Amino acid sequence: YKVDGFRFDFTKGFTNTPGDGGAYDISRINILKRMALRIWDTNPDAYVILEHFAENTEEKNLADFGMMIWGNITHNYNEATMGYSSDISWASYKARGWNAPNLVSYMESHDEERLMYKNLQYGNTLGDYNIKYLYTAMERIELAANFFIPIPGPKMIWQFGELGYDFSINRCPDGTINDDCRVSNKPIRWDYFEDKGRQRIYYVYKALNELKQKYDVFQTSNYTITQSGKLKSIHLIDDEMNVVILGNFDMESKNINPNFPATGKWYEFYSGDSINVTDTQEEISLNRGEYRLYTNIKLTTPSIPVGIDEEIVIQQDLTVYPNP
Repeated sequence: YKVDGFRFDFTKGFTNTPGDGGAYDISRINILKRMALRIWDTNPDAYVILEHFAENTEEKNLADFGMMIWGNITHNYNEATMGYSSDISWASYKARGWNAPNLVSYMESHDEERLMYKNLQYGNTLGDYNIKYLYTAMERIELAANFFIPIPGPKMIWQFGELGYDFSINRCPDGTINDDCRVSNKPIRWDYFEDKGRQRIYYVYKALNELKQKYDVFQTSNYTITQSGKLKSIHLIDDEMNVVILGNFDMESKNINPNFPATGKWYEFYSGDSINVTDTQEEISLNRGEYRLYTNIKLTTPSIPVGIDEEIVIQQDLTVYPNP
């Protein structure tokens, strides 16, 4: 096996200091630094990942030293996908006051409920827009991915999250939901990839990850996350390219101020369309659940399958005529 690094569980417990581990603990910091230095003596490029969940000042100390710290942002993102008020800023290492981009933020994990499960169970409803509908719930995962993966710093994607996995973390083998079944085996659904809506999620994840690997702007320290109600935007600035991501997490269409960094031509990544910006503050209308990713350099439009609108499939009758 090729070992790229180590992920340590519950490192808040790596201490000889009495107490619940919540307070800043210099002894624990020294223990973890000693361990990391020993690993880096053997492989200077090894990842050292900690599930720490201690005081932010302590996590900052460890992150700035070179270790990568888990960042649980599940609740925040799930509130957004379900159509409720949310604050995703804690997914940014800068919001935590860290100097190094070593925050491994995540929307799902082995300890947290699936976003899609809660979308389908508790999603918000307004008129004919119902997040409990399967394909609407999937579109909300695409929206969240655009406000998760592009944020500079490493990300964790939990298994099948890229296909909108919707079996509860507490699902029992008999299909019931119970806290005692948290570690029970869950269905392995490779067939999800055959569903057009789930394929869309997969290819959106793929496109975003490829962007992040290819362009330095997604590693910039010059970025901001702006949130106004349920409207969110991310601005990433770099000498090579600038990026503006816009999203409407609301239950109805809204206008958003794109606050483009400059006038001129801007290209929408997913559609391949372009706009000529003469007023950087001119509002753009976004449908409920809609997202856009603009760049000031034209990129290759990703090949993403067209999803299926569940409401059309369920609610409309089709007549073929003439029928010989």
